[in-house]
Amino acid sequence: MANCAAQRAGAMDICSSLRMAGRSTSRSALVGRPGPSTRPGIAPRHRVNAGFAPQPQRAHRPSVAPRVKPGETPEQALERRKRESARVAERVTYIYDLEDWQRELQQAGDKLVVLNIESPTVCQTGFDEEPELHWKADQAAAMEPCRAIQHTFARTARECADVVFLSLEADTDDGCEVCDALGVDVLPTLQFWKGGEKVWEHRGVVRLDQNLGEGVLYFGDTAANNVKASDVITELESKQQLADFVSAQPEKVLTVVNVSLLSASPCVHVYPAVLALATNFVGYAAFARLLGDDKPELLQELDIKEVPTFIFYRSGVEVGRHVGSSRGDLIGQILAQQAKAGYQPPPSTSASQKREKRPMRRGRIKLEK
Repeated sequence: MANCAAQRAGAMDICSSLRMAGRSTSRSALVGRPGPSTRPGIAPRHRVNAGFAPQPQRAHRPSVAPRVKPGETPEQALERRKRESARVAERVTYIYDLEDWQRELQQAGDKLVVLNIESPTVCQTGFDEEPELHWKADQAAAMEPCRAIQHTFARTARECADVVFLSLEADTDDGCEVCDALGVDVLPTLQFWKGGEKVWEHRGVVRLDQNLGEGVLYFGDTAANNVKASDVITELESKQQLADFVSAQPEKVLTVVNVSLLSASPCVHVYPAVLALATNFVGYAAFARLLGDDKPELLQELDIKEVPTFIFYRSGVEVGRHVGSSRGDLIGQILAQQAKAGYQPPPSTSASQKREKRPMRRGRIKLEK
């Protein structure tokens, strides 16, 4: 089968590289093959613009000793793992060609669709330069991050019932056709779709697990264990809703309006912090989100020049602003506003809990005039 799209300026696309690896197959060859999360295979990372020889596969034995939770017998742990595997099988739909993709996207309607495009032989960082790996041990190690992502994707699908999760292998001719249609040239790639349109994308394995969770939360209103962000963060759709929300809060409660855009990555990255603050600051601060993609007049009226912008109100009157995606700076601004009004912060509910350390990612997007 010929390439699905013309080669770019003399450079081979991802499908050409996979074909040179001897991995391309037709859809009929997939019958009886295990899904991506269970397929064996070890191969090096490679440059998108260079072919590589296929590497011998090495089978991975499934664990016969499932992790036992406190108060759980090994038999109970095994049964739990079986139930979880069954739920994952129900939650992740494997697609194989453009027809599958178009059907699933249409059936999803207004639900968030998360498409994971992967390969059992390619695991790229998404950076401009990919390392050349020649030793077998290096090649095996290079695939480990992508194997770990498969488990993260399955776990996220199991915990987020209101989001549609799809998985595609790019190593087939039909899979390559989907990649060309969607503009995918790095493996793995995550794409987030809503209402038939792509709203966000992450390319490469680096930070893919973190961006998966952030994307599902930001675009799908869903956190771990199917927690809904909209339970504590009010979605504002108009100027009138903004006015009603601001005026409804008591004087002692600081009103925080998060003005964001769907397409701005800093807005996506800070949203887990907004959810955490809204959950822990109940009765101390009230949070709302205003997505301004289709509200340019309102953004202009609010004098929004960069996103994310957090507008602080008290008794219906604006008292301050914060621009940027730093969680620490946002917390500091909220505490400072409340301290200025003489209100003490609520007691910490998780001071004794070990907090997961994440790399700090700051940023803001300047709006075009």
